[in-house]
Amino acid sequence: MFGQSQSPPTPPELKAQLTTAMLDMAGCLEPIYDAADGMRRDLEARGWSPTMAETCAGTWLASTLAAVAGGGK
Repeated sequence: MFGQSQSPPTPPELKAQLTTAMLDMAGCLEPIYDAADGMRRDLEARGWSPTMAETCAGTWLASTLAAVAGGGK
C-alpha cells in the first residue's frame, strides 16, 4: 500500500472513475433538485406568479448548490 509505486491511471480508468463520481453526485443532489421543484409548485399553489415562483426557487437552488460545493460554508 504505502511505499509502493503506483502507475497513474490510464485514460479509460480515469473516464470510468469520473463517470462513477458524477453519477454518485447526481444521486446525492437529487433531493435538493426535488425540494426546489416542490418549492416552486408550492409558491404557485399559494398564488405566486410562475415567474416569481421560478425566480425564488432558482435563487434558493443556486445558493444551496453553492453551499454544498463550498462544504457548507
